[in-house]
Amino acid sequence: MILYSLIQKVNPRDLEAPRKYYAVKQPQGNVTVWELAARISRESMLGIIETTAVIEALLQSIPELLAEGKLVQLGEFGSYRLTLSSEGAESPETFNVGMITSPNLIFRAGREFQDKLSQVKYSRANNA
Repeated sequence: MILYSLIQKVNPRDLEAPRKYYAVKQPQGNVTVWELAARISRESMLGIIETTAVIEALLQSIPELLAEGKLVQLGEFGSYRLTLSSEGAESPETFNVGMITSPNLIFRAGREFQDKLSQVKYSRANNA
């Protein structure tokens, strides 16, 4: 269950228009790698320590593979890839690598992952 509250926002395209209310997700806590490993180990034949090691290895490997220019596909979970942002150049000859400002991390959820998220239920927070 996702908790939300309502906040009133101005329309940035029409500052004179009446403000409208929009849902904003409320914080509901964090999950550590250890807690995630404990949950996964309950559903697998691996212990918490082994599961934690696998998660840590995954978290080390994904950035390394992305830095090699790879697309990282994780089955029905989804995929990670990098795109680039750069300044524009007048011609290919005037472009240099220093004009690349940053890589952008893109996550694309897999179909099963999206289907699970489409079943999320919402509840208005008491303080909203």
